Amino acid sequence: MRGIPIGGVLLLLALLYLRTLAPGITWANNGSDSGDLITAVLTGGVPHPSGYPTYLLGASLLSRVPIGTPAQRITLLSALAALLTVALVAVLVQRILRPTFAHSRLPAAAAALAAGWLGVSPLFWSQAVIAEVYTLNALFVALLLLLLYRSLTCTTPASPARALTEGGMVGLALGTHLTIVLPVLVWLGVAAATSPAERRGAALLGRAGGVLVGALVYVLLPLRAAALPPVNWGHAATWDGFWWVVSGQPYRGLLFGVPSALLPDRVHAWADLLVQQFGWPGVALALVGLLFAPPHAQRFGWLSAALAAGYSLFAIGYNTTDSHAYLLPVYLIVAVWVGLGTAQVWALLHQHAPRVAPALLLVLVVFAGWSAWRTLPQVDAHYDTRATDFAEAVLASVPPDAIVTTSSDQDTFALWYHHYGLAQRPDVVLVVAPLLSFEWYHTTLYATYSTLPWPAIGTPDWPAALAERTRRPLCHTDPLTPLHCTAPPP
Repeated sequence: MRGIPIGGVLLLLALLYLRTLAPGITWANNGSDSGDLITAVLTGGVPHPSGYPTYLLGASLLSRVPIGTPAQRITLLSALAALLTVALVAVLVQRILRPTFAHSRLPAAAAALAAGWLGVSPLFWSQAVIAEVYTLNALFVALLLLLLYRSLTCTTPASPARALTEGGMVGLALGTHLTIVLPVLVWLGVAAATSPAERRGAALLGRAGGVLVGALVYVLLPLRAAALPPVNWGHAATWDGFWWVVSGQPYRGLLFGVPSALLPDRVHAWADLLVQQFGWPGVALALVGLLFAPPHAQRFGWLSAALAAGYSLFAIGYNTTDSHAYLLPVYLIVAVWVGLGTAQVWALLHQHAPRVAPALLLVLVVFAGWSAWRTLPQVDAHYDTRATDFAEAVLASVPPDAIVTTSSDQDTFALWYHHYGLAQRPDVVLVVAPLLSFEWYHTTLYATYSTLPWPAIGTPDWPAALAERTRRPLCHTDPLTPLHCTAPPP
């Protein structure tokens, strides 16, 4: 049996991602946050909680690459992170299968199939082609799974240098998304429990020290906030502001906030989404991979199942319409099980029906390819210019020196990118109406438009009061309705 080269899978996925990559800021694939993230990168700012400093670090580096537009360069981070995630999934599947199939190409074939299947699954693909934090977070989840498997199976204790290095990488992971705390804690616990008793304290200290060093990436947030950029959520230069951002304080009420009457629908949607990613054949293979994992990998299988359950409970209970994005680590774990299940089923067929076994991988590859063909139009963001078209139309239409109030993430972040990120229409003043209840936002406005006579916080109809003070036109935007402007007060 010939193996499917993972290099070929990665090349194919790279071509698919480039073909479907968003041209800049986008509203496709629930990607309205792209405007916030990209603008924060370009202006040295801090995006919405939890600040995502590791994302800021990677995106800032890519933004300096002299190709395409700034937004296109930063969007490439999602695609690159997705490809690296797929590669790590393949490495993990091969490492698990190699002891059982030592002299076979089956581990490479099963790993390539599982990794490629993940790469073209609807949610994973949708996030690989927009500027978002989720594929970078998935990359570190995959890394943590590799470290977890190593801790469970490696008989050689990690050296102090290795423990510190592993901890440093895990510390960086904390800057991708708060939900990664779950696998981080599991890894630290397992790594400590599996270390020799006489070295347990030193190993735990080394790894924990590395985590603290890596987590210093969060220092980026107060450093950036202190410069008073126009995108400065929470004003993290103060301790209260820093904690407001990194703890996700404005979103705490959403955690397990789904009404109990809606939980059955959420659970049903969770099951539907799982089938949408891999189809019934993939789900069946995943169950085989979990239930009949090689003996040396059974502890890893059940720990990964516990992680998948934890992420699922979080996503099901998180009271937003786009909480399904938090299931990406679940699908990554399921992809690993798919690889293990594929190998187990192939081995069984090879033993009892050797003439049928070679066809298994071909059938699965065809099914995954057919699924990708069906998924393509759902996730293709290449032609989505709605956000840019909206922002350019608004900025072309508003009168000179207008005050423009925005009402949602979509119109706000699109205008932020063009006004702050690209420095278009510097005469215009942007005011985000839903943020006026936060003192930190007033601080940001005062710093960004320092020459204006600002009304006091709490002034009734604050934007109108500003327009009256400055004798400027007042306009209001909404993604679904035409721009509405009123003439400046006499």
